[in-house]
Amino acid sequence: MVSDELVLKLIKELDKRKPTYSKLYNYYEGKHGILNQKPKVDETRADERAFFNYCRKTVQQYTGYLLGKPVNYSSKTNDREFLDTLELYYSHWEKDHNINLKQQVEIYGHAYEVSFINRDGQFQSTYFNPIEMITLNDGSIDRNVSVGVRKYKVEFDDAEYVDVWDSEHYTNYKLNDGKLILINQKIHFFSHCPVTEVLNNDSKKSAFEDIIPIVDMYNYINSTAANEIIDHRQAYLVIENAELSQEEAKKMKENGVLLTPAGAKVYWATKNVNDTFVNNMLERWQNEIYIQTNTVNLTESQASNTSGVSIRLKLQELENISAIKEAIFEKTLKKRVKLFCEWLDKAKNKQYDWRDVSVSFTRNVPVDEKSISEMVRDLQGILPNEELVSWLPRVTNPSSSMERLKQENDSNGLDNDIDRLLEDE
Repeated sequence: MVSDELVLKLIKELDKRKPTYSKLYNYYEGKHGILNQKPKVDETRADERAFFNYCRKTVQQYTGYLLGKPVNYSSKTNDREFLDTLELYYSHWEKDHNINLKQQVEIYGHAYEVSFINRDGQFQSTYFNPIEMITLNDGSIDRNVSVGVRKYKVEFDDAEYVDVWDSEHYTNYKLNDGKLILINQKIHFFSHCPVTEVLNNDSKKSAFEDIIPIVDMYNYINSTAANEIIDHRQAYLVIENAELSQEEAKKMKENGVLLTPAGAKVYWATKNVNDTFVNNMLERWQNEIYIQTNTVNLTESQASNTSGVSIRLKLQELENISAIKEAIFEKTLKKRVKLFCEWLDKAKNKQYDWRDVSVSFTRNVPVDEKSISEMVRDLQGILPNEELVSWLPRVTNPSSSMERLKQENDSNGLDNDIDRLLEDE
């Protein structure tokens, strides 16, 4: 059991880090710095604040590109029973969970996954962000989590609560005046701490952390330009040969009426605004946002005959970064499978080797299905059929598809042929 002293130290560190992560959350939610600036001194002038949420756009693009299509699992030893069991217990929650977990990772630079046994006695995983959770690793090369601490509130309850996971126990406390009051403690189901820290990159950096200053500048330039237009500040009204106080001028502006003495001259003095310069500057800032995040502007018009290969070339930088993210996220999925196998062994008396599972990701981009099908046909006999089928973009469970094909062929007295699957594509 973890000592109260260690738990309180971790809570103190959690509170210390909260402002940094709260800023990242605010920018993702659209609460940008420009909205908190002091109002202008002159109340008669427009003071509109425009913001452009490239932070959210970046997170959604990375998440959708990597996990927009479900993760595929395959067996190295062709253990179909294991894969069917995995799908049975994963299918109703995993896809949505993976996407939400990855979004948290992209926003904060890292997040946490906790595996548990739900109320129905089934294995499941959930996620927490670093605003509410902190961990301590065991100091090993693998940097496995040894203690996980979560501080949170319950809706319509002013009290604060603390959950603690260690290598043996799950413990629930109530936090009162800096002291922990034990509510409940039980032995969890797993052989080690069921908390996994999921990283976005080696430096635990948010997907949009580097572009926050650029986004602030982009927001400010657009807001300033909008206020110029609203106030007609590209032009100033000039009244010659008339004596007017500021109060009189203000009243005429409010009433929309000009009262001038005979011989007075009224005209507009217009600014020479270089629209091209402003637009070029905004375009450079926008391009820099995409450059810094290694993403692309997918809203740009594309030719109707643009091929999937051409689009992939444009996405090359995004692909390079996503390959790194994929390798990191794959470790999380395999740790989850390892915990799942522990649960199967204890709860269902079924023994499987978690190392037998391979994980594959399918990029969520337009693809040339005809070319892929032709390539799969050409590689028959060179690579295993199940691996070839996993390349087909519409197949989410290669093992299940191959098994159904075999059953259909057996019932029709046909040979088991991968070409049957390709015809469906």
